[in-house]
Amino acid sequence: MLRAEWFNKSKFIVVFVVVFFSTILLNNFVFYQVTQERLEETFEKESEMLAVDLTDSISQYHLSVRYVEELIGEELRVAAMAIQSSLDPKFENVTNEQLAALSQELGISHITLFQRKEKDIVGVRSSDPKEIGISARKWGFWYTAMKQLFALQPVSIPEGQKLKNYWAGPLEYSSSNPGSIDKWGYYYDGTTNYMINPYVHDRQIREFQNLVGYEEIVQRTLKKDSTILEITGFNPKLFGEKAPEFKRNDGTKFVSLSNRDIYFGTYTFPESRDVASVRQAISDNRTITYSGESNGRKVIKSFIPVPSGKDLGGQEFPYVIGVVSDYQSIQTHLDKQARNAFYLIILATLMAMIIIYLYVIYMRRAKESAVQLTKDQYIEDISRMFTTVRGQRHDFLNHVQTIHTMVQLGKYEEVKKYTKQFVQEIVEISDIIQINHPVIASQVQAKVAASISRKIRFQHDFQNLCKLPLNALKSVDMVKVIGNLVDNAFDEAEKLPVEEREVLLTGWVDNGDFHIMVKNPCHNPPSEEEIAQLFKPGFSTKEGEHHGLGLSIVKGIVEGYKGSIQVAVEGSSIEFHVRIPGE
Repeated sequence: MLRAEWFNKSKFIVVFVVVFFSTILLNNFVFYQVTQERLEETFEKESEMLAVDLTDSISQYHLSVRYVEELIGEELRVAAMAIQSSLDPKFENVTNEQLAALSQELGISHITLFQRKEKDIVGVRSSDPKEIGISARKWGFWYTAMKQLFALQPVSIPEGQKLKNYWAGPLEYSSSNPGSIDKWGYYYDGTTNYMINPYVHDRQIREFQNLVGYEEIVQRTLKKDSTILEITGFNPKLFGEKAPEFKRNDGTKFVSLSNRDIYFGTYTFPESRDVASVRQAISDNRTITYSGESNGRKVIKSFIPVPSGKDLGGQEFPYVIGVVSDYQSIQTHLDKQARNAFYLIILATLMAMIIIYLYVIYMRRAKESAVQLTKDQYIEDISRMFTTVRGQRHDFLNHVQTIHTMVQLGKYEEVKKYTKQFVQEIVEISDIIQINHPVIASQVQAKVAASISRKIRFQHDFQNLCKLPLNALKSVDMVKVIGNLVDNAFDEAEKLPVEEREVLLTGWVDNGDFHIMVKNPCHNPPSEEEIAQLFKPGFSTKEGEHHGLGLSIVKGIVEGYKGSIQVAVEGSSIEFHVRIPGE
């Protein structure tokens, strides 16, 4: 039994420790995950705010560049009109040297004269030899604008700058000079057999771009936040696709500015999901964010749609801003959180060990106190019982002398009454002595004394206690079970008139099992519903601070031994039957 109790307590401690640490670990795991999600959400919101700032800066840049472009375009128109007044109306009478001299005089890069053919528009004279013989047939909307000018029609395409007899295209790569981005103007009023095309290289525009352009905006943003690794402006229509290429006069190919897959920034952290994310961001008009590995480092990417952007020509064009952030900043915070959780677990472990240690000490002292209390009570009861026996032996001679005197005087009726009382007292003590279990004997002796003072007829009968296994029931538990059941019975009996107060205590051993039965009359027998409540802590029909615990204690002890307790009500009496297994 002691081994089983030790096992149960050890099992309780193990279960407590496992549940305690499992709760802490689960709590920290959940907190770690929630923190990670919140940090990623914070990065996403910061990326969106960053995109808003970038969009505003880029829009302002476009407006500024467009203003500068329009000024250059107007200057090119004035230059074209000056060129027209200085040249013969027929290109056959104009030399390339004249055009070169006019270019220097007017402060422009070059001048090209275009002649309309049946199915093409071709450069026939130019200050730049590479422009001579160049064809405009594959220039897209540029070719459309030039045909409309030759037809003396207003230019109707949405791109470019439109003035009377004049159209200036947006900044674009030069088909004759690889790497050069130029600004062209086209003038034709019908008084010449050629179209005048003055243009300037991108020096002025590039100088302006270096001050407030895309790259300057991006670099300025990157310097503000060290966690941002890269910013990219994606063309959602062409990103991931092969962009259309154009051939230069020397046979090399180039992609026009409007057909680039990357509008601005760099793209050095590629990932397989990027193409789909860019398209989904613009189609759903929402930010797409995810984390992944790229270039050997963990990053978090956000793709923010800008569906209403405008190009340098003022035309609507949607784009997507990609922001790549270093995941290390998130990981650093999470690592700090993990360290804090580890310290918390260590602290909780120490606290748990202290609590368990204090609990074990408390239980040990409580057990020792209960055992000592039982021993003291047992010794006191045994001492009282033997004192009573010695007292009877001491008074025996007095009783004999009294009986002898009464007989001599012929008082036979008085002798009968006196001997009856005397014999009853001796029988009661003999019955107690015959209970061959010292703990139960002392317990019964104590209850006999209590029953006399409370005027209760207390009957007891114990059989076969010699067959009770030594480890069947601990002495301290035996005292608690018998004591609480008898005390509860005394309390109920005391509510009745003196002549009805009777309590029966019986005990026996059957097949190694120890049985205890207590029966007493009830002033108000409990109902079936009340019987179910009898063993709950605090339930009682009596008044007082400690009432309502006795039967609960009995039930706890019985269940601890895997025994059973049954309650039966017969008429005005109630009976409690306890069975404790012998093994």
